[in-house]
Amino acid sequence: MRLKREITGNNEEFTEDFMGFYIGIEDLAANALIEILSESDRRFVTYRELEEYGAEVVNILLEQNEKAVLILSRDNTYDMLRSYSGIFTEEKQGDDLGISLRGGVGVKDLIDKFRGYLALDVLLAFVDKRSIAKLGIAA
Repeated sequence: MRLKREITGNNEEFTEDFMGFYIGIEDLAANALIEILSESDRRFVTYRELEEYGAEVVNILLEQNEKAVLILSRDNTYDMLRSYSGIFTEEKQGDDLGISLRGGVGVKDLIDKFRGYLALDVLLAFVDKRSIAKLGIAA
């Protein structure tokens, strides 16, 4: 049996039977870019912003007694870039490496593809003003 790393706020532990939400890099990037594009014309989110946004989403879920795991490994990022190559690309802007949205892809496309299946608690954490603030935009 493979152990999964459970990340809950500032505490880390290992568990065999995790009951909670798994949040992949694709959901994190898509939801971050939905919020960014809703407030600006920026089509890029840094990995640092994604980490901070994801950590805040997990903290918000913890406040509701929900557990969540962020799946942000380099392998998962490469898988996302391959699986969603028509949507996302990796890019460097200045000194910052991150995820960029391909031309022709808009907010509606991201909402249709990445928000329809989310659990309500996770969606509400993604759109919470505290998590959005980690993206450098005002909610």
